[in-house]
Amino acid sequence: MTGHETNELKREVGLGGVITNVLSISIGSGIFLLPALVYVILGHASILAYVFCGLIFLFLGLCFGELSSRIPDTGGLYVYIERAFGPMAGFIANILYWFGVGTLVCGALMNALADIAGTYFPLFQQTGVRIAFFAAITVFSCFLNIKGIRDSMVFIKILTWTKVLSLLALVSIGLTQLDIANIVWKGFPELGKIGEASILLIFAFLGGEMALASGGEMKNPTRTGPIGYLVGIILVILGFCSIHLAVQGVLGDFMLTNQDAPLAELAKVLFGETGFLLVLILSFIAVSSTLSSTFTLLPRIVYAGAKNGLLPQVLSRIHPKFGTPFIAILFLGILEFGFAASGSFRYLLILVTGACLVIYFGAVLAFLKLRWNSKVLDPKVFQVPAGNFIGLITLIALAWVFFQLSQKELLGIGLFVLILSILYQLMVLYKRKKTATSQQITPL
Repeated sequence: MTGHETNELKREVGLGGVITNVLSISIGSGIFLLPALVYVILGHASILAYVFCGLIFLFLGLCFGELSSRIPDTGGLYVYIERAFGPMAGFIANILYWFGVGTLVCGALMNALADIAGTYFPLFQQTGVRIAFFAAITVFSCFLNIKGIRDSMVFIKILTWTKVLSLLALVSIGLTQLDIANIVWKGFPELGKIGEASILLIFAFLGGEMALASGGEMKNPTRTGPIGYLVGIILVILGFCSIHLAVQGVLGDFMLTNQDAPLAELAKVLFGETGFLLVLILSFIAVSSTLSSTFTLLPRIVYAGAKNGLLPQVLSRIHPKFGTPFIAILFLGILEFGFAASGSFRYLLILVTGACLVIYFGAVLAFLKLRWNSKVLDPKVFQVPAGNFIGLITLIALAWVFFQLSQKELLGIGLFVLILSILYQLMVLYKRKKTATSQQITPL
């Protein structure tokens, strides 16, 4: 695909929609557990891991922001990689993105919703009820998504800002009651410990860039994409740091023996048993918000891959009335329901962090290549100051984090990339053979 999309998807996503999607995806269920998990590793110096990951994602935000301004089309990181490195890299990135990350995460999120509901309603622990629950979520999400991204964004905004404002209120009260002794630290921890904690945090931070996948549906995409993503990621960084400081400042070493639900424990300290229930409800809203954004944006990546000829063309069909990629939406809905209901996503979750890091690495390389190949930019395009330096530093940081993964995770992602490479070559050979056969047939 060359040039910008102009006439199929409806441009209905504004700046607020991009910011909302970044917050919706990034502030998910992870933040309800992470403060205690990070504290176990780094103790009083835990904030360093948040700062380190925050800087990585701020630099990533700058790189992705310029890319989204240069290439304001549907597909996000996948399409940036495809434009820079060609169809094989695009094919690998596309499937890594919507399957190796998105589909598996959706399966996990649906099960997380059932688990949260099952805490107070044991009925949700029954297999049949869970499957019916997953089916209801899938049907509702598909209906809303097919009807139009504007309707989906209304629902996402309600969930996201309920989550964000509730967390803000909880953290604000917590910060007024923190014990300074709980957040003071002496000495610099081992780099290996920061790396170990960062791997946990990366999983919480990742995903917000999926907001850029709706580039073909953004109003004024050369500005909406970069500004919306950067504002969103800065708010996420500040939010995560504030949440952790509030939890650590109030609970301190209590988190070492109560690691399951630190935010719920904070609410319990502040408001009693009612606070614990409120955080449980808030966690359900948070997971629902993340699931809704992911479900809305993921089909855009599949659609872009089909539009570029890397996936079956039927997946690029647009609904004649609603202007949405309805076949891609239905395809992913069925796939996500299948993974959630069968539980098979659990065996593949090992791919998620590694797949995201590989895609990030490819996108930053695309950022550098496109910069070096096109020195003159349209003045309307967002350009990162000292972008080459920022890109190189980001690559080094990503490589360091990537090799903090376990051998099992590295082997899993390596094997998956190899399989996709072979699959692409087989697909190319099949197309060549089909073309050669058709050329040999002469009409009577």
